[in-house]
Amino acid sequence: MTDEVDKELLNEFYQELADLIGLENAYKLHETYRGLSYTFPMRLYDPKKVAQKIVAEYNGENASELARRYGYSMRWVLEVLRKERERKHKD
Repeated sequence: MTDEVDKELLNEFYQELADLIGLENAYKLHETYRGLSYTFPMRLYDPKKVAQKIVAEYNGENASELARRYGYSMRWVLEVLRKERERKHKD
């Protein structure tokens, strides 16, 4: 179907999208989501899933490394670890 699409006539948004991910994928997005408004999250990773991963990967000394790896602040990572300690203490 994309062989029928004249890329030069595309809306600027779809031109940029086609340049980024290819015309076929831009067309698929258009067909699936046209007319809808989406806001993409600032963070790539889901905070709940990252929190679980941080708890699993924390070795007692690598909080700053985990913060950098997953794009969260050191404060947030320490809060995740504090909540996990409290949860374990209650059990």
